Amino acid sequence: MEETWELKPKIEALLIASDRPVTIQALAQCLSVGEVEVDAALQEFEADLLSADRGIQLRRRPHGVRIETKPQFADLIGRLLPERKAKPITSQALETLAIVALKQPVSTGDINAIRGIESAGTVQTLRNRKLIARSPRLGPRRERIWRTTQLFLDTFGLASLDELYKEGRMEEVFASVYSGELSAEAGTAPSNNGVTGHIEQVRQEVGGQARNSR
Repeated sequence: MEETWELKPKIEALLIASDRPVTIQALAQCLSVGEVEVDAALQEFEADLLSADRGIQLRRRPHGVRIETKPQFADLIGRLLPERKAKPITSQALETLAIVALKQPVSTGDINAIRGIESAGTVQTLRNRKLIARSPRLGPRRERIWRTTQLFLDTFGLASLDELYKEGRMEEVFASVYSGELSAEAGTAPSNNGVTGHIEQVRQEVGGQARNSR
C-alpha cells in the first residue's frame, strides 16, 4: 500500500499527460491501488492546489477529474497563446445559452417564445462554438431540440448543471449579462422585460417544476 504523498505526484503526472478527464477507477487501476486511496490522495492534492502560489487546480467533472489552469490566469495565457484566447460572447448569445442550460432539452421555437425574438442565428452560433448540441431525439412536434455540452461546463467552470441553481451561481456564470444590464439601468435593478428577466423567468419556472415533482 502506497502512502498518499507517494501517490500525489504520480496522479499529477497522469492528469497532466491526459487531454481529458480521468476516472478514479482508471487511476486506481493504473496505480494498482484501491479507489479509496486514490480519492484520499486527490482530496489532499486538491487542497494543495488551492494555495495562491499555484496556477493550476483540480476539477471534478461528471466523467472524471482533470487538472486545469485557474480562471484568473485566462488573460495571461491568451497573451502567450492567442489561439486559445476565448472569443467574447454577446449578451444575446449568453441569454440564449442560459435558457438552454436551464430548460434543456429545448427547441428553437421555445427559445423564440421566451426571448420574444427570432433566435435561430444565435442558436447556430452557439452550436458552431460547440457550447450546445442537438439532442439525439426530436421534440414532440418532431423539431430539433438543444442541450448544453461538456465544453459548456468546462468553459464556465461547472462540475454539473446543478451548480446553476446554487445561490448566486447564475449571476457569477453569466456575470457580463447581469452586470451589463445593471449598468444600463444606471445602478437600478434590471427590468423583468430585459435579458436577466428572461433568464430569471426560466429559472423560476424550472425550479418550480422541480419542487412540484418531489
